[in-house]
Amino acid sequence: GWQGLIAYGCHSLVLVVDANSAQTLQVLERHKASVVKVRWYLYFPSKVIDLKLQSLTLGKIIVWDVATGTARCEIQEHSKPIQDMQWLWNQDASRDLLLAVHPPNYIVLWNADTGTKLWKKSYAENILSFSFDPFDPSHLALLTSEGIVFISDFSPSKAPASSGKKVYISSPHSSPSHNKLAAATGAKKALDKVKILISNEKPSAESVTLNDCLQLSYLPSKRNYMLLLYPREILILDLEVNQTVGVIAIERTGVPFIQVIPCFQRDGLFCLHENGCITLRVRRSNCSITATPNEEPDPEPAQELVYDLRSQCDAIRVTKTVRPFSMVCCPVNENAAALIVSDGRVMIWELKSSISGRNMRNSSSSASPLYSPVSFCGIPVGAFQNKLPDLSLDNMIGQGASPGEELRNSFLQEVHLKFLLTGLLSGLPLPPFAIRMCPPLTTKNIKQYEPILAVGECLEQNSEASNNSNILADMLHIFPSDHRGIEWISLTGFISFATSTPNNLGLVRNELQLVDLPTG
Repeated sequence: GWQGLIAYGCHSLVLVVDANSAQTLQVLERHKASVVKVRWYLYFPSKVIDLKLQSLTLGKIIVWDVATGTARCEIQEHSKPIQDMQWLWNQDASRDLLLAVHPPNYIVLWNADTGTKLWKKSYAENILSFSFDPFDPSHLALLTSEGIVFISDFSPSKAPASSGKKVYISSPHSSPSHNKLAAATGAKKALDKVKILISNEKPSAESVTLNDCLQLSYLPSKRNYMLLLYPREILILDLEVNQTVGVIAIERTGVPFIQVIPCFQRDGLFCLHENGCITLRVRRSNCSITATPNEEPDPEPAQELVYDLRSQCDAIRVTKTVRPFSMVCCPVNENAAALIVSDGRVMIWELKSSISGRNMRNSSSSASPLYSPVSFCGIPVGAFQNKLPDLSLDNMIGQGASPGEELRNSFLQEVHLKFLLTGLLSGLPLPPFAIRMCPPLTTKNIKQYEPILAVGECLEQNSEASNNSNILADMLHIFPSDHRGIEWISLTGFISFATSTPNNLGLVRNELQLVDLPTG
Protein backbone atom coordinates (compact mmCIF):
# COMPACT_ATOMS: atom_id res chain seq x y z
CA GLY A 1 0.00 0.00 0.00
CA TRP A 2 0.95 3.66 -0.42
CA GLN A 3 1.24 4.01 3.37
CA GLY A 4 3.97 1.34 3.71
CA LEU A 5 1.71 -1.47 4.92
CA ILE A 6 1.61 -4.97 3.42
CA ALA A 7 -1.67 -6.90 3.38
CA TYR A 8 -1.92 -10.58 2.47
CA GLY A 9 -4.40 -13.40 2.83
CA CYS A 10 -3.60 -16.34 5.10
CA HIS A 11 -6.30 -19.03 5.07
CA SER A 12 -9.52 -17.11 5.89
CA LEU A 13 -7.69 -14.19 7.54
CA VAL A 14 -6.21 -10.96 6.19
CA LEU A 15 -2.95 -9.91 7.86
CA VAL A 16 -1.61 -6.35 7.76
CA VAL A 17 2.14 -6.00 8.27
CA ASP A 18 4.29 -2.91 8.78
CA ALA A 19 7.09 -3.06 6.21
CA ASN A 20 9.46 -0.94 8.31
CA SER A 21 9.36 -3.07 11.46
CA ALA A 22 8.25 -6.38 9.84
CA GLN A 23 5.59 -6.77 12.53
CA THR A 24 1.93 -7.73 12.27
CA LEU A 25 -0.30 -4.73 13.00
CA GLN A 26 -3.79 -6.08 12.34
CA VAL A 27 -5.60 -9.36 11.69
CA LEU A 28 -8.95 -9.10 9.89
CA GLU A 29 -11.31 -12.01 10.51
CA ARG A 30 -14.67 -12.37 8.78
CA HIS A 31 -14.20 -14.55 5.70
CA LYS A 32 -15.40 -18.16 5.81
CA ALA A 33 -13.19 -19.40 2.94
CA SER A 34 -9.58 -18.86 1.91
CA VAL A 35 -8.69 -15.31 0.88
CA VAL A 36 -7.43 -15.32 -2.72
CA LYS A 37 -6.91 -11.63 -3.52
CA VAL A 38 -6.24 -8.41 -1.60
CA ARG A 39 -6.26 -4.83 -2.94
CA TRP A 40 -5.38 -1.62 -1.12
CA TYR A 41 -7.62 1.43 -1.53
CA LEU A 42 -5.78 3.83 -3.85
CA TYR A 43 -7.10 7.19 -2.66
CA PHE A 44 -5.27 8.95 0.15
CA PRO A 45 -7.00 12.15 1.36
CA SER A 46 -5.04 15.15 2.54
CA LYS A 47 -6.45 15.37 6.05
CA VAL A 48 -7.56 11.94 7.26
CA ILE A 49 -5.64 8.78 6.43
CA ASP A 50 -8.30 6.39 5.16
CA LEU A 51 -6.96 2.86 5.56
CA LYS A 52 -9.35 0.89 3.42
CA LEU A 53 -8.68 -2.57 2.04
CA GLN A 54 -10.63 -5.07 0.00
CA SER A 55 -10.26 -8.83 0.23
CA LEU A 56 -11.81 -11.59 -1.83
CA THR A 57 -12.86 -15.20 -1.20
CA LEU A 58 -15.22 -17.49 -3.08
CA GLY A 59 -17.61 -14.92 -4.52
CA LYS A 60 -17.50 -12.54 -1.52
CA ILE A 61 -15.73 -9.16 -1.45
CA ILE A 62 -15.24 -7.43 1.91
CA VAL A 63 -14.16 -3.80 2.22
CA TRP A 64 -12.25 -3.30 5.47
CA ASP A 65 -11.49 -0.37 7.73
CA VAL A 66 -8.00 -1.46 8.71
CA ALA A 67 -7.58 0.99 11.60
CA THR A 68 -10.59 -0.39 13.49
CA GLY A 69 -10.47 -3.92 12.08
CA THR A 70 -14.12 -3.84 11.03
CA ALA A 71 -15.84 -4.65 7.76
CA ARG A 72 -17.34 -1.59 6.08
CA CYS A 73 -19.15 -3.39 3.28
CA GLU A 74 -19.76 -6.93 1.98
CA ILE A 75 -20.45 -7.69 -1.67
CA GLN A 76 -21.54 -11.03 -3.06
CA GLU A 77 -22.97 -11.76 -6.50
CA HIS A 78 -22.85 -15.56 -6.23
CA SER A 79 -20.67 -18.27 -4.69
CA LYS A 80 -18.36 -18.76 -7.69
CA PRO A 81 -14.77 -17.51 -7.31
CA ILE A 82 -14.14 -14.00 -8.66
CA GLN A 83 -11.20 -13.87 -11.07
CA ASP A 84 -9.91 -10.32 -10.57
CA MET A 85 -10.78 -6.95 -9.02
CA GLN A 86 -9.36 -3.41 -8.91
CA TRP A 87 -10.23 -0.04 -7.45
CA LEU A 88 -10.95 2.74 -9.95
CA TRP A 89 -8.25 5.35 -9.47
CA ASN A 90 -8.99 7.65 -12.39
CA GLN A 91 -12.27 9.44 -11.68
CA ASP A 92 -13.68 11.98 -9.23
CA ALA A 93 -17.36 11.01 -9.20
CA SER A 94 -16.95 8.51 -6.37
CA ARG A 95 -13.93 7.32 -4.42
CA ASP A 96 -15.36 3.86 -3.82
CA LEU A 97 -15.85 2.31 -7.26
CA LEU A 98 -14.64 -1.26 -7.67
CA LEU A 99 -14.43 -3.29 -10.88
CA ALA A 100 -14.62 -7.09 -10.54
CA VAL A 101 -14.53 -10.01 -12.98
CA HIS A 102 -17.33 -12.46 -12.14
CA PRO A 103 -17.19 -15.90 -13.75
CA PRO A 104 -17.45 -16.92 -16.34
CA ASN A 105 -17.55 -13.94 -18.67
CA TYR A 106 -18.81 -10.63 -17.25
CA ILE A 107 -17.44 -7.60 -15.45
CA VAL A 108 -19.36 -5.69 -12.78
CA LEU A 109 -18.79 -2.18 -11.45
CA TRP A 110 -19.66 -1.90 -7.74
CA ASN A 111 -20.04 0.98 -5.36
CA ALA A 112 -17.94 -0.48 -2.56
CA ASP A 113 -19.26 2.00 0.00
CA THR A 114 -22.89 0.92 -0.33
CA GLY A 115 -22.54 -2.49 -2.02
CA THR A 116 -24.65 -1.30 -4.98
CA LYS A 117 -24.16 -2.80 -8.44
CA LEU A 118 -23.80 0.08 -10.92
CA TRP A 119 -23.63 -1.86 -14.18
CA LYS A 120 -22.81 -5.29 -15.60
CA LYS A 121 -21.37 -6.28 -18.99
CA SER A 122 -20.92 -9.80 -20.44
CA TYR A 123 -18.49 -10.97 -23.13
CA ALA A 124 -18.20 -14.00 -25.39
CA GLU A 125 -15.13 -15.63 -23.78
CA ASN A 126 -14.16 -16.55 -20.25
CA ILE A 127 -12.33 -13.61 -18.65
CA LEU A 128 -9.19 -14.43 -16.66
CA SER A 129 -7.97 -10.96 -15.62
CA PHE A 130 -7.85 -7.34 -16.77
CA SER A 131 -5.56 -4.32 -16.80
CA PHE A 132 -6.30 -0.58 -17.06
CA ASP A 133 -4.25 1.66 -19.34
CA PRO A 134 -2.42 4.00 -16.92
CA PHE A 135 -2.32 6.75 -19.59
CA ASP A 136 -5.99 6.56 -20.66
CA PRO A 137 -8.67 5.61 -18.09
CA SER A 138 -11.17 4.74 -20.84
CA HIS A 139 -8.95 1.92 -22.14
CA LEU A 140 -9.18 -1.53 -20.58
CA ALA A 141 -7.67 -4.84 -21.68
CA LEU A 142 -9.28 -8.19 -20.80
CA LEU A 143 -7.20 -11.35 -20.83
CA THR A 144 -9.46 -14.19 -22.00
CA SER A 145 -8.93 -17.88 -22.61
CA GLU A 146 -8.50 -17.26 -26.35
CA GLY A 147 -6.95 -13.81 -26.70
CA ILE A 148 -7.10 -10.21 -25.57
CA VAL A 149 -10.17 -7.94 -25.74
CA PHE A 150 -9.38 -4.22 -25.90
CA ILE A 151 -12.12 -1.91 -24.59
CA SER A 152 -11.83 1.75 -25.57
CA ASP A 153 -15.10 3.16 -24.16
CA PHE A 154 -14.89 2.27 -20.45
CA SER A 155 -16.76 4.71 -18.24
CA PRO A 156 -17.92 4.59 -14.60
CA SER A 157 -21.30 6.05 -15.56
CA LYS A 158 -22.41 3.31 -17.98
CA ALA A 159 -21.41 -0.10 -19.26
CA PRO A 160 -19.25 -0.27 -22.42
CA ALA A 161 -21.48 -0.17 -25.48
CA SER A 162 -19.24 -2.21 -27.79
CA SER A 163 -17.90 -5.72 -27.29
CA GLY A 164 -14.35 -4.46 -27.75
CA LYS A 165 -11.63 -5.28 -30.25
CA LYS A 166 -10.44 -8.86 -30.00
CA VAL A 167 -6.96 -9.99 -31.00
CA TYR A 168 -5.52 -13.50 -30.92
CA ILE A 169 -2.05 -14.18 -29.64
CA SER A 170 -0.28 -17.46 -30.28
CA SER A 171 1.87 -19.06 -27.64
CA PRO A 172 5.50 -17.92 -27.77
CA HIS A 173 6.48 -21.59 -27.86
CA SER A 174 5.37 -21.67 -31.50
CA SER A 175 7.84 -18.96 -32.45
CA PRO A 176 11.63 -18.64 -32.30
CA SER A 177 11.27 -16.00 -29.60
CA HIS A 178 11.18 -18.89 -27.14
CA ASN A 179 14.91 -19.25 -27.77
CA LYS A 180 17.39 -16.59 -26.79
CA LEU A 181 17.44 -13.78 -29.34
CA ALA A 182 20.47 -13.92 -31.58
CA ALA A 183 23.02 -11.17 -32.03
CA ALA A 184 22.12 -7.92 -33.75
CA THR A 185 22.58 -9.52 -37.19
CA GLY A 186 19.90 -12.14 -36.62
CA ALA A 187 17.64 -10.18 -34.30
CA LYS A 188 15.64 -8.60 -37.13
CA LYS A 189 14.81 -11.99 -38.66
CA ALA A 190 13.77 -13.34 -35.27
CA LEU A 191 11.63 -10.31 -34.54
CA ASP A 192 9.89 -10.52 -37.92
CA LYS A 193 8.74 -14.01 -37.01
CA VAL A 194 7.53 -12.83 -33.62
CA LYS A 195 5.25 -10.27 -35.27
CA ILE A 196 2.83 -13.01 -36.33
CA LEU A 197 1.92 -13.55 -32.67
CA ILE A 198 -0.60 -10.69 -32.82
CA SER A 199 -3.37 -11.03 -35.39
CA ASN A 200 -7.09 -10.56 -35.85
CA GLU A 201 -7.47 -14.13 -37.12
CA LYS A 202 -7.93 -17.09 -34.83
CA PRO A 203 -4.74 -19.18 -34.70
CA SER A 204 -4.71 -22.76 -35.88
CA ALA A 205 -5.55 -25.58 -33.52
CA GLU A 206 -1.98 -26.83 -33.22
CA SER A 207 -0.67 -23.50 -31.90
CA VAL A 208 -1.48 -23.16 -28.22
CA THR A 209 -3.21 -19.91 -27.24
CA LEU A 210 -3.16 -17.93 -24.02
CA ASN A 211 -3.88 -20.85 -21.68
CA ASP A 212 -0.31 -20.71 -20.33
CA CYS A 213 -0.23 -16.89 -20.09
CA LEU A 214 0.18 -16.00 -16.42
CA GLN A 215 -0.32 -12.24 -16.48
CA LEU A 216 -1.27 -9.27 -18.67
CA SER A 217 -0.32 -5.72 -17.75
CA TYR A 218 0.13 -2.32 -19.36
CA LEU A 219 3.55 -0.72 -18.90
CA PRO A 220 3.16 2.37 -16.70
CA SER A 221 6.52 3.74 -17.94
CA LYS A 222 5.75 3.67 -21.70
CA ARG A 223 2.56 4.71 -23.43
CA ASN A 224 0.79 2.04 -25.55
CA TYR A 225 3.01 -0.80 -24.41
CA MET A 226 1.89 -4.01 -22.76
CA LEU A 227 3.59 -7.10 -21.35
CA LEU A 228 2.47 -10.73 -21.41
CA LEU A 229 4.01 -13.06 -18.85
CA TYR A 230 4.62 -16.71 -19.67
CA PRO A 231 6.46 -19.23 -17.47
CA ARG A 232 9.66 -18.95 -19.51
CA GLU A 233 9.44 -15.57 -21.25
CA ILE A 234 8.00 -12.07 -21.10
CA LEU A 235 6.68 -10.52 -24.30
CA ILE A 236 6.59 -6.72 -24.72
CA LEU A 237 3.87 -5.60 -27.17
CA ASP A 238 3.68 -2.29 -29.01
CA LEU A 239 -0.06 -1.68 -29.32
CA GLU A 240 0.28 1.11 -31.88
CA VAL A 241 1.81 -1.19 -34.50
CA ASN A 242 0.51 -4.50 -33.04
CA GLN A 243 3.97 -6.04 -32.86
CA THR A 244 6.04 -7.85 -30.31
CA VAL A 245 9.04 -5.54 -29.83
CA GLY A 246 10.78 -7.24 -26.94
CA VAL A 247 11.31 -10.73 -25.57
CA ILE A 248 12.80 -11.56 -22.16
CA ALA A 249 13.55 -15.27 -22.44
CA ILE A 250 14.87 -17.56 -19.73
CA GLU A 251 17.64 -19.95 -20.64
CA ARG A 252 16.91 -23.65 -20.69
CA THR A 253 18.47 -24.15 -17.25
CA GLY A 254 16.86 -21.01 -15.81
CA VAL A 255 14.07 -20.84 -13.23
CA PRO A 256 10.57 -20.02 -14.62
CA PHE A 257 8.67 -16.83 -13.83
CA ILE A 258 5.68 -16.61 -11.47
CA GLN A 259 4.89 -12.90 -11.47
CA VAL A 260 6.13 -9.58 -12.83
CA ILE A 261 5.52 -6.01 -11.59
CA PRO A 262 6.34 -3.19 -14.05
CA CYS A 263 7.70 0.09 -12.66
CA PHE A 264 6.55 3.60 -13.55
CA GLN A 265 9.52 5.74 -12.40
CA ARG A 266 11.96 3.90 -14.66
CA ASP A 267 11.36 1.32 -17.38
CA GLY A 268 12.09 -1.68 -15.16
CA LEU A 269 10.50 -4.98 -14.19
CA PHE A 270 10.46 -6.73 -10.82
CA CYS A 271 10.26 -10.46 -11.60
CA LEU A 272 9.50 -13.31 -9.20
CA HIS A 273 10.79 -16.79 -10.01
CA GLU A 274 9.69 -20.22 -8.81
CA ASN A 275 12.68 -20.53 -6.47
CA GLY A 276 11.69 -17.35 -4.60
CA CYS A 277 14.35 -15.21 -6.28
CA ILE A 278 13.36 -11.62 -7.10
CA THR A 279 15.16 -10.08 -10.07
CA LEU A 280 15.18 -6.50 -11.35
CA ARG A 281 15.50 -5.93 -15.09
CA VAL A 282 15.96 -2.43 -16.52
CA ARG A 283 15.50 -1.54 -20.17
CA ARG A 284 18.64 -0.84 -22.14
CA SER A 285 18.58 2.62 -23.68
CA ASN A 286 18.07 3.12 -27.44
CA CYS A 287 18.29 -0.40 -28.83
CA SER A 288 17.36 -0.51 -32.51
CA ILE A 289 17.33 -3.53 -34.76
CA THR A 290 19.95 -3.27 -37.48
CA ALA A 291 19.73 -4.93 -40.84
CA THR A 292 22.09 -7.71 -41.89
CA PRO A 293 24.65 -6.99 -44.64
CA ASN A 294 22.59 -8.99 -47.17
CA GLU A 295 19.37 -7.07 -46.45
CA GLU A 296 18.26 -3.62 -47.44
CA PRO A 297 18.24 -1.18 -44.54
CA ASP A 298 14.79 -0.51 -43.13
CA PRO A 299 13.86 3.18 -43.54
CA GLU A 300 11.99 2.99 -40.19
CA PRO A 301 13.93 0.54 -38.03
CA ALA A 302 11.91 -1.23 -35.36
CA GLN A 303 12.71 -0.32 -31.79
CA GLU A 304 13.73 -3.48 -29.98
CA LEU A 305 13.37 -3.37 -26.21
CA VAL A 306 16.10 -5.20 -24.31
CA TYR A 307 15.88 -5.58 -20.53
CA ASP A 308 19.16 -6.27 -18.75
CA LEU A 309 19.33 -8.16 -15.46
CA ARG A 310 20.53 -5.60 -12.90
CA SER A 311 20.09 -7.27 -9.52
CA GLN A 312 18.73 -10.41 -7.92
CA CYS A 313 18.17 -11.54 -4.35
CA ASP A 314 18.91 -14.90 -2.77
CA ALA A 315 16.59 -17.79 -3.52
CA ILE A 316 14.76 -19.76 -0.82
CA ARG A 317 14.87 -23.50 -0.27
CA VAL A 318 11.80 -24.81 -2.10
CA THR A 319 10.21 -28.06 -0.86
CA LYS A 320 6.82 -29.73 -1.27
CA THR A 321 5.33 -27.48 1.41
CA VAL A 322 7.58 -24.39 1.11
CA ARG A 323 7.25 -22.32 -2.05
CA PRO A 324 6.87 -18.63 -2.93
CA PHE A 325 3.30 -17.38 -3.21
CA SER A 326 3.42 -13.78 -4.34
CA MET A 327 5.49 -10.61 -4.51
CA VAL A 328 4.53 -6.99 -3.92
CA CYS A 329 6.49 -3.83 -4.71
CA CYS A 330 6.35 -0.52 -2.86
CA PRO A 331 4.01 1.56 -5.08
CA VAL A 332 5.48 4.88 -3.96
CA ASN A 333 9.26 4.42 -3.96
CA GLU A 334 9.58 1.29 -6.15
CA ASN A 335 12.83 0.35 -4.40
CA ALA A 336 11.56 -2.39 -2.09
CA ALA A 337 9.75 -5.69 -2.59
CA ALA A 338 8.16 -8.16 -0.20
CA LEU A 339 7.95 -11.91 -0.77
CA ILE A 340 5.21 -14.05 0.77
CA VAL A 341 6.23 -17.70 1.36
CA SER A 342 3.85 -20.58 1.98
CA ASP A 343 5.33 -21.30 5.43
CA GLY A 344 4.16 -17.90 6.71
CA ARG A 345 7.36 -15.95 6.14
CA VAL A 346 7.30 -12.41 4.79
CA MET A 347 10.72 -11.39 3.43
CA ILE A 348 11.29 -7.68 2.75
CA TRP A 349 14.05 -6.89 0.25
CA GLU A 350 15.26 -3.33 -0.29
CA LEU A 351 17.17 -2.16 -3.34
CA LYS A 352 20.45 -0.39 -2.57
CA SER A 353 22.70 1.47 -4.99
CA SER A 354 26.45 1.91 -4.91
CA ILE A 355 28.80 3.99 -7.03
CA SER A 356 31.27 1.77 -8.84
CA GLY A 357 33.98 4.42 -8.94
CA ARG A 358 34.34 4.18 -12.71
CA ASN A 359 33.17 6.83 -15.10
CA MET A 360 31.47 6.12 -18.41
CA ARG A 361 34.62 5.96 -20.46
CA ASN A 362 36.15 3.26 -18.27
CA SER A 363 33.01 1.15 -18.21
CA SER A 364 33.45 -2.25 -19.84
CA SER A 365 30.53 -4.62 -19.27
CA SER A 366 28.32 -6.62 -21.59
CA ALA A 367 25.15 -4.81 -20.51
CA SER A 368 24.84 -1.08 -20.90
CA PRO A 369 25.81 0.55 -17.59
CA LEU A 370 23.41 2.36 -15.27
CA TYR A 371 24.27 5.89 -14.20
CA SER A 372 23.53 8.09 -11.25
CA PRO A 373 20.72 10.61 -11.80
CA VAL A 374 21.34 14.32 -12.06
CA SER A 375 20.51 16.54 -9.12
CA PHE A 376 17.33 18.58 -8.82
CA CYS A 377 19.06 21.57 -10.46
CA GLY A 378 19.90 19.51 -13.55
CA ILE A 379 23.59 19.29 -12.69
CA PRO A 380 25.10 15.76 -12.55
CA VAL A 381 26.52 14.60 -9.24
CA GLY A 382 30.29 14.90 -9.49
CA ALA A 383 32.85 12.26 -8.62
CA PHE A 384 33.72 13.95 -5.31
CA GLN A 385 30.15 14.69 -4.24
CA ASN A 386 27.89 12.53 -2.13
CA LYS A 387 25.44 10.51 -4.19
CA LEU A 388 21.74 11.11 -3.81
CA PRO A 389 20.04 9.02 -1.09
CA ASP A 390 18.15 5.86 -2.07
CA LEU A 391 14.75 7.47 -1.55
CA SER A 392 13.14 5.94 -4.63
CA LEU A 393 14.02 4.18 -7.85
CA ASP A 394 14.41 7.41 -9.82
CA ASN A 395 16.78 8.70 -7.10
CA MET A 396 18.97 5.64 -7.56
CA ILE A 397 19.35 5.37 -11.33
CA GLY A 398 19.03 8.02 -14.00
CA GLN A 399 17.50 7.81 -17.42
CA GLY A 400 19.67 5.73 -19.73
CA ALA A 401 22.19 7.70 -21.76
CA SER A 402 22.22 7.07 -25.47
CA PRO A 403 25.56 6.32 -27.18
CA GLY A 404 25.77 9.88 -28.51
CA GLU A 405 25.52 11.29 -24.99
CA GLU A 406 28.24 9.12 -23.49
CA LEU A 407 31.11 11.36 -24.53
CA ARG A 408 29.18 14.51 -23.69
CA ASN A 409 28.23 13.27 -20.19
CA SER A 410 31.41 11.35 -19.47
CA PHE A 411 31.45 12.57 -15.86
CA LEU A 412 28.34 10.62 -14.90
CA GLN A 413 28.98 7.92 -12.32
CA GLU A 414 28.12 4.29 -12.91
CA VAL A 415 25.72 2.74 -10.40
CA HIS A 416 25.33 -0.88 -9.31
CA LEU A 417 22.20 -2.21 -7.61
CA LYS A 418 21.84 -4.97 -5.05
CA PHE A 419 19.04 -6.40 -2.90
CA LEU A 420 19.40 -6.30 0.88
CA LEU A 421 17.14 -8.27 3.25
CA THR A 422 15.88 -5.63 5.69
CA GLY A 423 12.88 -7.39 7.25
CA LEU A 424 11.76 -10.91 8.03
CA LEU A 425 8.45 -11.92 9.59
CA SER A 426 8.37 -15.59 10.55
CA GLY A 427 5.13 -17.47 10.97
CA LEU A 428 4.43 -20.07 13.61
CA PRO A 429 5.99 -23.47 12.92
CA LEU A 430 4.03 -26.62 12.30
CA PRO A 431 2.65 -28.07 15.55
CA PRO A 432 3.38 -29.39 18.08
CA PHE A 433 4.91 -26.50 19.98
CA ALA A 434 4.82 -25.45 23.62
CA ILE A 435 3.26 -22.16 24.67
CA ARG A 436 3.11 -20.54 28.11
CA MET A 437 2.04 -17.12 29.39
CA CYS A 438 4.15 -15.40 32.04
CA PRO A 439 2.86 -15.15 35.65
CA PRO A 440 -0.22 -12.95 36.12
CA LEU A 441 -0.36 -9.30 37.07
CA THR A 442 -0.56 -8.65 40.81
CA THR A 443 -0.38 -5.64 43.09
CA LYS A 444 3.23 -6.54 43.94
CA ASN A 445 4.60 -6.74 40.37
CA ILE A 446 2.49 -4.00 38.78
CA LYS A 447 5.48 -1.68 38.32
CA GLN A 448 7.73 -4.13 36.49
CA TYR A 449 5.05 -6.33 34.86
CA GLU A 450 5.20 -6.91 31.12
CA PRO A 451 2.86 -9.41 29.43
CA ILE A 452 5.14 -11.92 27.68
CA LEU A 453 4.20 -15.12 25.89
CA ALA A 454 6.84 -17.85 25.45
CA VAL A 455 6.53 -20.15 22.45
CA GLY A 456 8.76 -23.21 22.25
CA GLU A 457 9.18 -24.28 18.65
CA CYS A 458 10.56 -27.43 17.07
CA LEU A 459 13.06 -25.25 15.22
CA GLU A 460 15.61 -25.14 18.05
CA GLN A 461 14.51 -21.81 19.39
CA ASN A 462 12.33 -20.05 21.91
CA SER A 463 10.39 -16.94 20.91
CA GLU A 464 9.17 -14.36 23.38
CA ALA A 465 6.28 -12.24 22.10
CA SER A 466 5.14 -9.16 23.98
CA ASN A 467 1.36 -9.20 24.07
CA ASN A 468 0.53 -5.55 24.56
CA SER A 469 2.37 -4.32 21.45
CA ASN A 470 2.34 -7.57 19.47
CA ILE A 471 6.13 -7.42 18.96
CA LEU A 472 8.59 -10.28 18.90
CA ALA A 473 10.85 -9.30 21.79
CA ASP A 474 13.54 -11.98 21.57
CA MET A 475 14.45 -15.27 19.96
CA LEU A 476 16.62 -17.66 21.96
CA HIS A 477 18.34 -20.71 20.45
CA ILE A 478 18.42 -23.13 23.36
CA PHE A 479 18.06 -26.78 22.40
CA PRO A 480 19.12 -28.92 19.45
CA SER A 481 16.04 -31.03 20.28
CA ASP A 482 12.27 -30.69 20.13
CA HIS A 483 10.72 -28.61 22.90
CA ARG A 484 8.44 -30.48 25.25
CA GLY A 485 7.39 -27.75 27.62
CA ILE A 486 7.97 -24.35 29.24
CA GLU A 487 7.32 -23.32 32.84
CA TRP A 488 7.77 -19.77 34.10
CA ILE A 489 9.51 -19.37 37.48
CA SER A 490 9.36 -15.54 37.59
CA LEU A 491 8.66 -12.59 35.36
CA THR A 492 12.24 -12.70 34.09
CA GLY A 493 12.99 -16.41 33.77
CA PHE A 494 11.60 -19.77 32.79
CA ILE A 495 12.55 -23.44 32.67
CA SER A 496 12.30 -25.20 29.34
CA PHE A 497 12.79 -28.91 28.79
CA ALA A 498 13.30 -30.93 25.64
CA THR A 499 13.83 -34.48 24.46
CA SER A 500 15.94 -35.61 21.53
CA THR A 501 14.77 -38.14 18.97
CA PRO A 502 15.44 -41.79 20.00
CA ASN A 503 18.60 -43.42 18.73
CA ASN A 504 19.02 -46.99 17.48
CA LEU A 505 18.80 -48.37 21.03
CA GLY A 506 15.67 -46.37 21.81
CA LEU A 507 17.52 -44.04 24.18
CA VAL A 508 16.87 -40.29 24.29
CA ARG A 509 18.69 -37.27 25.65
CA ASN A 510 16.64 -35.24 28.14
CA GLU A 511 17.65 -31.61 28.50
CA LEU A 512 16.60 -29.03 31.09
CA GLN A 513 17.63 -25.38 30.99
CA LEU A 514 16.95 -22.37 33.17
CA VAL A 515 16.83 -19.22 31.02
CA ASP A 516 17.30 -15.68 32.30
CA LEU A 517 15.44 -13.28 29.99
CA PRO A 518 17.28 -9.97 30.64
CA THR A 519 20.64 -11.51 29.68
CA GLY A 520 19.41 -14.24 27.32
